Amino acid sequence: MDNFDQKLGPEFFKNLSAEAVTPLNVVHEEIYESSSKRPKTTSKVWDIFEKLPAQQGDSKAICKLCRRIYTAKTTSGTSHLRRHIEACVKRGNHEVDQRSIEACFKPVKRNANRLTLSHDTLIAATTSLKNYKLDVDEIHRAIAMMIIVDEQPFSVVEDAGFRRLLSAACPEFPVLSRSSIKRDIISIYVKERENIRELLATCPGRICLTSSTWKSDSDDHFNCVTTHFIDHEWRLQKRILSFKLMPPPYDSLSVADEIALCMVQWNIEHKVFSVTLENLSSDDCVADMLRSRLAAKKYLPCKGVFFHVSCFFRILNSIVQAGLNLVVDIIAKLRLGIKYVQQSPHRKKNFYIIAKTLNLDTQRKLCLDTPARWNSTYNMIEVAFCYNNAFMYLAEQDKNFLHKLSEDEWEKLSVLYKFLKVFYEVTCVFFRNRQPTSNLYFKAAWKVHSRLFDMVRGPENFMTRMVREMHSKLNQYWSAYNLILSCAAILDPRCKIKFVEYCYTKLYGSGAQKYVSVSVNTLYGLFDEYMQNSARPSQTTLLSTAASKISNDKDNNDGFEDYETFQSARFRTQVEKSQLDLYLEEPSHDLNSEIDVLEYWTLCSLRYPELSKMARDVLTIPVSTIASDSAFDISPQVISTDRSSLKPKMLQALVCLQDWMLASDRTRGLGSMESKPEDDSSSSSDGDDDY
Repeated sequence: MDNFDQKLGPEFFKNLSAEAVTPLNVVHEEIYESSSKRPKTTSKVWDIFEKLPAQQGDSKAICKLCRRIYTAKTTSGTSHLRRHIEACVKRGNHEVDQRSIEACFKPVKRNANRLTLSHDTLIAATTSLKNYKLDVDEIHRAIAMMIIVDEQPFSVVEDAGFRRLLSAACPEFPVLSRSSIKRDIISIYVKERENIRELLATCPGRICLTSSTWKSDSDDHFNCVTTHFIDHEWRLQKRILSFKLMPPPYDSLSVADEIALCMVQWNIEHKVFSVTLENLSSDDCVADMLRSRLAAKKYLPCKGVFFHVSCFFRILNSIVQAGLNLVVDIIAKLRLGIKYVQQSPHRKKNFYIIAKTLNLDTQRKLCLDTPARWNSTYNMIEVAFCYNNAFMYLAEQDKNFLHKLSEDEWEKLSVLYKFLKVFYEVTCVFFRNRQPTSNLYFKAAWKVHSRLFDMVRGPENFMTRMVREMHSKLNQYWSAYNLILSCAAILDPRCKIKFVEYCYTKLYGSGAQKYVSVSVNTLYGLFDEYMQNSARPSQTTLLSTAASKISNDKDNNDGFEDYETFQSARFRTQVEKSQLDLYLEEPSHDLNSEIDVLEYWTLCSLRYPELSKMARDVLTIPVSTIASDSAFDISPQVISTDRSSLKPKMLQALVCLQDWMLASDRTRGLGSMESKPEDDSSSSSDGDDDY
């Protein structure tokens, strides 16, 4: 990019009038008009060009805007210089003062398709461009951010295409090497790490952690520790703090040590509220080691009742995969049948003609799945059912169609589809919510638990044995974590105690009250701790002060003067209710209403100051180690080959910086660096679009 292009900027032509937006033939009349009475070197092109000292009789001229050199022989004239000025102005990619832009191009009503550029206005713009300075550091940072966010290899800056692009865009920019870009990235990481440290130190509430495992193609294990918290503006935030290669053996002790080290390095031990692990067999050992460490320092509220949670989506996806494995052959056969139809435009067109002839709804088109994302398999099966009869007819008419499903196979797919439906609906709630709060999980876990419970008690089918095993697995999860999930649900103004009681009653009947009492008592116990830790004076302190004053004035009364004070204080203790009492007594919102629970507690923070602090911390608890946009993934989290080959410190810098930059964009409301996750739509494009 030449100097002139750098300074006009992308907004250059946006300020032209409506007339000038149409294709223009720019004519610089006053510049190009020369008089035979004047020497040629007085042509106004020399306001833009400067003659260079002649070498061996060869005269040259350099453009003051882009520094390009052209011949300046007297026999060559100035037409080529005029053409360059016109092309140089047309590029318009520089940042320039707005008034200079407006003054530079002034449409003249001589012709609707012509624009006159005066000598004076062009010189004014040129003078403004001279004040521009190339910010090399900012361009270095932009290139580093491109590599970080787009996961480009460092060698991209040494590729011929990239260097050609950079040379055309900015000729005076120094040549980059992979070593220099690595230094830039480390420098950015060190600076941003301090910003994150300050962010965690000043966040108003508790901090929750998640720990997840990533693998490389060479089966190396990486431990990723992510922090979750709610900021001053009541926005749920998350940041990756650590991404480290774990040397063998990859066991519970090494994971616990890594999480503990991360807490110490980031100075957040005293603020940790919970840790969410992956639902592995070793998780209990990891949680016990961390809990004992923090409990010894008296950092955990409510004796650590809320400290350990296992990933909900890990167990959810394991149940789904177990169901898919039962009909893997049928799904593969269906997939081949859909491919057969879609691979030929002629067959595809005929297939939909058949469907219309059979009065089938053809609005939704056949779609293939991505096996690593089970929602796409669910959508493929769902759409295929719409064309069941069309497939049967195709098998009768086309002898080359060898992938016909039998009635028994369609029946099995129907049973699987009904089984997956509740899992799909539950997961979609979180998939469409980038930062789900913990109040959403109780309802989701109850729906899945209830569905499996109904299938276990229902009629026998080919899935019964698997469902019983998965129900036992989910029941263990429910037994361990329904307390935490129910407490979070009670803090949702749509649910409160009544909804929790309803759900427990559906599962346990007359024994539900025991579970409700445990949840309510736990919540009250946690609230009492927040009241005790509050900086505000408690009611007990006020009464104690009043009693002390009464005692000091005892000699000045007849012994019964304090009766009214005593009676008033006792009356107050009977009628005054805590913030939690008042919240629970308020009418619940409609269960299906759309409420931002964090916004609700923001508005309640003045009325219920201590309760809102408690709600903020409980709602922060992440009940999944998987990002919401990866909720449907059944494949393990894998590091790309290029990144797994990097040194551990560089890999951590890249992973953390990518997460921090995207999180910063989300906070600022920018979507340019990260696309919004979309569900795998079950409807593909119209058949004609694929021909």
